[in-house]
Amino acid sequence: KQIVNFVRTRAHSEMSKGSPVVPPGVTDQIRLWEMERDRMRFTDGVLYNQFLSHSDFQTLRDYASDLGVLLWANSTKRYIVVSRAGHDEVKRFWKRQKQQQ
Repeated sequence: KQIVNFVRTRAHSEMSKGSPVVPPGVTDQIRLWEMERDRMRFTDGVLYNQFLSHSDFQTLRDYASDLGVLLWANSTKRYIVVSRAGHDEVKRFWKRQKQQQ
């Protein structure tokens, strides 16, 4: 909305004579970009990605999920992202798991 208003108020004098000042296709595209941008949510997290086996990956992923701190996981690449708040607990769990092996 701010961008569309900015463009309207600073339009060339020839464009200001017409109605609408900003073509509907332009305003629609700007609104679509805004909706796409607002769809994203940024959250601080910690990445775990050096798993020696798929079993290790699954164990940690499941534990983080059970705690409710799992933000994202990729099984193919063995990536896990946990929330900052859950990082310490997941890290302690992982150290205990490694000691037991």
